[in-house]
Amino acid sequence: MNSPKAAAYRLFVFKSLVFVAFVCAAVAAGHSEVYGGGLSDSSLREKDVRKGEKIVAELRRLERLAATDFQGYRALAGKLYPGLFVKVSELRDGDLKTDLTTAVFLYEQALRESDAAVDCAAELRSVYRRVCAEEESDTALKFLRAKARLHTRWAEALIQSHRGAEDAASSAALEEMRAERRNDLALAEKALLALKTLGKEVHVYSSLAEFQEQRAALARVSFERLSEDAVSALREVDRVLQSLPRGPLFYPLYHARNFYSDGLFWWRKTYRRRQAVVDANSFTERDGAESLGPDADAVDYTVSINWRNAAKRIRRAEQLIATAKTR
Repeated sequence: MNSPKAAAYRLFVFKSLVFVAFVCAAVAAGHSEVYGGGLSDSSLREKDVRKGEKIVAELRRLERLAATDFQGYRALAGKLYPGLFVKVSELRDGDLKTDLTTAVFLYEQALRESDAAVDCAAELRSVYRRVCAEEESDTALKFLRAKARLHTRWAEALIQSHRGAEDAASSAALEEMRAERRNDLALAEKALLALKTLGKEVHVYSSLAEFQEQRAALARVSFERLSEDAVSALREVDRVLQSLPRGPLFYPLYHARNFYSDGLFWWRKTYRRRQAVVDANSFTERDGAESLGPDADAVDYTVSINWRNAAKRIRRAEQLIATAKTR
């Protein structure tokens, strides 16, 4: 029989898991508001242009060092980050913010990459494949920097256009950037389709009360089937996210992907426990730590919260795509 202490512990774990799930949802929503609160705004504010010029200058410093002195690049990055993340987050949503944010993330990611070979032909975005080939970016490190230079160049062209420049190079860069914004929609729709396939396989409860009242299965398919489908679906989403700039469409897709992954992580815990076979002939006492483990109902509701939050991000991505297509 369960002791009062064990029951109290399980209640504590239940409340803790629910609290953590809601906190994670709030953080994710906050990121969505900060980075994806609206679609591109063609107008540029002078203060954003001035901030953009400073960010471009710092990115150019990083690039010069990365090309000649990688240790110096690391040292300079240590001084500029995380300040660069803060600076780009302060820009108003639009193309300038999208490209500078993307470049800032790519240069930071390059710090953690190796000289492993990269297959340019496997890249989803044609402009990235071209840059990879033209700039001989045959390693992951070089490829990340090449993409960062491209987005920096687009941001610089926006700034120069705002300043009145009409040279051929800036005009070509702007035309290329605007064409790629249209490609963003096509890529986002690929990720959205993969996420919606998972959405059709899970049950979404709108509240704790509904979850407790209905107590239906967590999914319309078995745990094994959902896990298998998630592997291929999330792999497709990850491919898109690697090619999608850090603009309004990126974040709801990114969070939805993580909510499905986290939901499966928690479901796996209770699934394995329920699948365990206890030897009926064993007279040994069960491990006390197991009896004090996370309550199965608490874990299941944590899974349900992740499904619900994934569905919200999917709807947000659908809204952004639909709005963009009307412009």
